[in-house]
Amino acid sequence: MPSSEFDLSRLRGIINRRRAEAGLTFEQLAERSGISRQTLLNVSSGKYYGDLRTWLKLSRAFGIGLDELLADVWVSGSRPGADGQAHRESDG
Repeated sequence: MPSSEFDLSRLRGIINRRRAEAGLTFEQLAERSGISRQTLLNVSSGKYYGDLRTWLKLSRAFGIGLDELLADVWVSGSRPGADGQAHRESDG
């Protein structure tokens, strides 16, 4: 069974892409999420990965689940299943 592999450097792309898709400025996202503008800038530049609270607030601000928001950090289509083990997207 493959190990759970993730790439935290992808977090900056996630926030940048989602923010652009939503048409939000950093200031607007800060207001919507309750996260400081500076923290958002640090996450978007890769200086800070954020913690669980940061990503929960962002998922709510974007109106999507945390799993959907962070799906892209899993490398090569692997993702953790309900049992905590990594599964290929085709494994279900």
